[in-house]
Amino acid sequence: MRVAIVGAGAVGGVVAWHMAQAGQKPVIIARPQTAALLSAEGLTLQAPSVAAQTLAVQATADAASAGIQDLVIVGFKAQDWEGGLDLVRPLVGPSTIVLPMLNGIPWWYLDGLGPQFGDRTLQAVDANGAIDAAISAGQILGCVVYIGANRPAPNVVTWNGRKRLIIGEPLAAQGGRLAEVVAFLKAGGIDAEQSDDIRLEVWLKLLGNAAYNPISAVTGAAIDKIADDPATRAVAKAIMAECVAVAGALGVAGLPDLEVRLQVPPTLIGVKTSMLQDMEAGRPLELGAIVAAVAELGRRTGVPTPTIECVGALAASAWRQRWGG
Repeated sequence: MRVAIVGAGAVGGVVAWHMAQAGQKPVIIARPQTAALLSAEGLTLQAPSVAAQTLAVQATADAASAGIQDLVIVGFKAQDWEGGLDLVRPLVGPSTIVLPMLNGIPWWYLDGLGPQFGDRTLQAVDANGAIDAAISAGQILGCVVYIGANRPAPNVVTWNGRKRLIIGEPLAAQGGRLAEVVAFLKAGGIDAEQSDDIRLEVWLKLLGNAAYNPISAVTGAAIDKIADDPATRAVAKAIMAECVAVAGALGVAGLPDLEVRLQVPPTLIGVKTSMLQDMEAGRPLELGAIVAAVAELGRRTGVPTPTIECVGALAASAWRQRWGG
């Protein structure tokens, strides 16, 4: 299988490193400076209690030179997709499978759902319809990511040891491609799992992202501190309840009891959300996919989402106050 990884930041870097270690030889598509550094010095992974290890990888800034791929794994954050399409388009042919590793509500979410939810274009994540126009809905496999990582340097990734990807068909199953991709990723050292309901998996992950991420951006608190403080815990629970209501209106069932979901496992004690890390680094916040898309789906289904909209607005304001723009 010919595989390209586009947007090899923290999460993409973890996937690329493990695949390279397994001998699968993915080609990393990156901006010129990053591609040059990866080619010259390799990709380094730093994990807890393990010595850092550097592997040689293939990397290029010229996506066209890599040619059409069988599988394109994309690690862009939701707000970076439209600007990064020039790195994706040359890799995609009629039979290419595209695997977007995303937090929040993906742009493809309404594909295949009924017309009662309105236009399938989600303004919060694909306002101009550019992503939808560039990639056919039938070429996408949905992906929910459970990987904790950061990138202190363009070719260095620090990693918490989790490498779980849940993958499923957004539309009707297309032959055995889902099982084939999951098996390939498992052979590449990734804890890949096949899901029969990828939209349920999207909401299961989003419950935590929607609650903790914007609150952390406003307060500067780690996940366990948000859950332990009665005031912020109540806000987080209200956000989760709004998400459950929107998901239910979209036909999603099976979300957990919120008090259970609010329990923080030991592995997340002291952990900063990705949005808090972005806030501290001056990077754009993932508010479109994690906050605005939930509110948009709420409007389409007649479900009020005042808490998530309020906290999202505060997070956006906090970013502007700190970084300008």
